[in-house]
Amino acid sequence: MTDIRSALTKTLIEGAEIAYTDTGGDGEPLLLMHGGGLADWMTPLATELRGHRVMRLVRAGYTGGPVPNDLTIADHARHAATLLHRLGGAPAHVVAHSSGSAIALQLAVDNPSCVRTLCLLEPPLVDALADPSDVDDLRAAFGPAIGAAMAATARGDHAAAFDAFMPLVCGPRYREIMDDVLGAAVVADAASRSGPLFTSEVPALAAWTFDPAVARPVVLVQGADSPPPVHRLVAHLAGLLPQATVQTVENAGHLMPLTAPATLAALILRVTGSVIAGSGVDDGR
Repeated sequence: MTDIRSALTKTLIEGAEIAYTDTGGDGEPLLLMHGGGLADWMTPLATELRGHRVMRLVRAGYTGGPVPNDLTIADHARHAATLLHRLGGAPAHVVAHSSGSAIALQLAVDNPSCVRTLCLLEPPLVDALADPSDVDDLRAAFGPAIGAAMAATARGDHAAAFDAFMPLVCGPRYREIMDDVLGAAVVADAASRSGPLFTSEVPALAAWTFDPAVARPVVLVQGADSPPPVHRLVAHLAGLLPQATVQTVENAGHLMPLTAPATLAALILRVTGSVIAGSGVDDGR
């Protein structure tokens, strides 16, 4: 399998190394922001998008380069804003998955001039976003898995940390699906370098405070096969954001960037101004 990271360009922002790809062209700018654990969550989607200038961001902590201690969600959002300005890509349609959705929301609050629209693929089940009725149960469910991942990280067993955390978020077949789509070597490498996910990203998400002052259209995307707390989070978040709509992708869950990239590309092209027939996406609101 071709190394899907070979086309990345690396750069430093405020002492943190990030990386990106940029198709260039005259289409409307579109920025892809990955979720936790995998720099390549959005790689299949990037290959499906047409008619836009597609930029794919690889966040600090995922390049193997310098990572300042205690990066916050606001820091990651500022990195994204700086990259967009450097590339002349602002304002962009921003598409984010999982923990990347928190960064995208913060970007829209802190640098609204960088954002045209937000398309958020299953925002993370964190206290700041979850339906309040689910918070205690989510803490009880996530606590042991995160504890096991932190313990494995502390002893330097990053692959074990990855394997302790991902089934809870992505389901028991997560590794089979990731290996099939991205290649086993790519996923094994990501797992072996997942330390910053647990030492930096998870604590940053736990400390993050959500500000609903988002003055841009937001599309919240959920998988039909995802568990009820995900659907309740999406409904709760839609109620807080004045310009939010909800879309449901059939036969998909949290792994949707890997399992349904063509469907997501059709949705994204539709909500950013292109009408795509037969996308397989139903309005969930």
